[in-house]
Amino acid sequence: MNIAIIGASGGVGRELAIQLVRDHTLENNETLQLIGGDPHSPHPHLLQGLRADLLDAYSEIAPEIEVIDDLAAIRGDIVVMAAGLTFATSPGQISHASRDELAANNLPIFERFARALASTTRSEPPLSIIVSNPVELGVHVFSEYQPREYVVGMGSHSDSLRFRAEIAADLGVRRQRVQGYIVGEHGAGMVPLWSSVRVAGMPELQRDSALETRLQAIPPDQFPARLTEGTKELVAMLHDGGPDGPVRAYDYIAGLPPELRVALRPIATHYTEAKTIVATAHATLDLIRWILQGRAVEVSAQYQHRGEYGFEGPFGARVIMAGKVERLLPIETYSPAELVLMRLSQAAIGGKSSNGAGEAIRS
Repeated sequence: MNIAIIGASGGVGRELAIQLVRDHTLENNETLQLIGGDPHSPHPHLLQGLRADLLDAYSEIAPEIEVIDDLAAIRGDIVVMAAGLTFATSPGQISHASRDELAANNLPIFERFARALASTTRSEPPLSIIVSNPVELGVHVFSEYQPREYVVGMGSHSDSLRFRAEIAADLGVRRQRVQGYIVGEHGAGMVPLWSSVRVAGMPELQRDSALETRLQAIPPDQFPARLTEGTKELVAMLHDGGPDGPVRAYDYIAGLPPELRVALRPIATHYTEAKTIVATAHATLDLIRWILQGRAVEVSAQYQHRGEYGFEGPFGARVIMAGKVERLLPIETYSPAELVLMRLSQAAIGGKSSNGAGEAIRS
């Protein structure tokens, strides 16, 4: 199987390429294609250098590595869309306006590459994994050019991994023992699914007792307001806190319930020099590994809904994948309170508009 990374010269794309090769995800006779996201990049030879560096470091296990600029030559069975602009790096610019601006700027980039993939001749469409933000917009655009079951956004999967990590930390267990999902928007409209939380090796009664006594879960109807309030507090610390602002921000986050930590910790990390590059690449690689196994797995991913259970548009949901999306989990999977939040999240995603980006999501 072959993998193509669009935007391999960016932070996440480059880190993903490193992790793919380092972890021997592809065999020596398989191909990793590196594609730049900006045809006018001031560093046109960066990917050639990255290819040489990867082969220098991992020559014993490296797959075939190609650098291409002809979009018609993309032949990945899995295509990772990581190109596009990122959020501003000033805490004062954390707002819905900045997300709308990002959508307007990345819309033509999504369309360019989605159109290019649709024009390639192949017996089966590639599976497109959208990493670029806003991930919901990317899922919508790519689903306009290829069958929607071959398009997923990894935002909800990344949020779900963070959700499990925060729960595991509070329970004193390893993350791999925890199952739990976040759906909805990869952003302010995320929906934590406490009904989905399971802990391997822990009986149900013991689990429920541990969740009640050691985790301070927020009632679902209070979560959106608490998240809005927490975001404002965090932004103030990052923006006005001086040199110690990030330290204060992380201390503040540590005292919050786990679902708020899921949403706020990446914000604090993004507005440091580190950003969230390694975690995002790892979550994408995690999803790729499951897909390469070829067996049916349950994941949380952004998916283009078209009337299923009364939902429309792109947002995170629990799906069964086996190389592509096979089906959505039934509506009974969610609690009534979680369904209310999911519908609010869907409405918020569909209602966002800026320079035509919102219209694209609603169409």
